[in-house]
Amino acid sequence: MSTDAAARLDISDVLNRYAWAYDTHDPEAIGECFTDDGEFIIELDGHEGWGPYRGRAAIMSWLASVMDAQTDQRRHCVTNVVMRELGPASARVDSYLVLTAVEDGQLRVVCTGTYHDDLVREGDGWRIARKLLRLDNPF
Repeated sequence: MSTDAAARLDISDVLNRYAWAYDTHDPEAIGECFTDDGEFIIELDGHEGWGPYRGRAAIMSWLASVMDAQTDQRRHCVTNVVMRELGPASARVDSYLVLTAVEDGQLRVVCTGTYHDDLVREGDGWRIARKLLRLDNPF
């Protein structure tokens, strides 16, 4: 497998591991997806948004508090992953989010949006340096 193809698979894996970790309420696994000084921002036109949350510990703490407040089962579906830039040590990646939830046996679409991730290759693999989520709708 070419280095480029391996990097693409590794980067897609990080994005999917983030989603899986959120949905299984595993802040430690979320933290492993980010650099030590990573950043997470959520934007929603016409609303204040959330963040920026800076640093792995701050991101983990914030997301743990969000997860603790949720009573439904969330499923973050990351799709249409596009490598906008891919170098040997950094990447810019865009993807779609479709967020569903089940509560009391009822399925609903919570929101959709786009992720814009800047990743860097560290000694043991790729990590998210900056994650920007632009939501299409409030929830």
